[in-house]
Amino acid sequence: MKKYILIFVLSLVSIAASATPPKLHVEHLFDGSYNNNPSVSLNISRDQSQYFRGCSVTQNKKILNEVTQLFEKDLPKAVSTKQIISNGTQFRSMVIMNNGEEIYIGLSYDADDGCYLFIRGPLNAFK
Repeated sequence: MKKYILIFVLSLVSIAASATPPKLHVEHLFDGSYNNNPSVSLNISRDQSQYFRGCSVTQNKKILNEVTQLFEKDLPKAVSTKQIISNGTQFRSMVIMNNGEEIYIGLSYDADDGCYLFIRGPLNAFK
């Protein structure tokens, strides 16, 4: 009986140890390097079940290009992607699976060299 309990405990520990953070490239936008940039606005919220990060860029082509490059680096991890182009605006999104949960990442562009990127998902997806 002790043998089965030990196997059960060890399997629970190994499952918990196998959970890893998603290591997304777009998360670099929230590392503090843009906190004092007036053309960047960051929004982070968290509740009991969801985690949300948003980044708005206004009139800054250099940062817009950086955001686009970070987004594209994460595309190979995506299980699904979407791109919508309508009336001169563009929206791109992807879903990345981590720890059995979906992380939804969206990026929209505006005409003034700006964009809005968001990352949303359940807390377990980011552990």
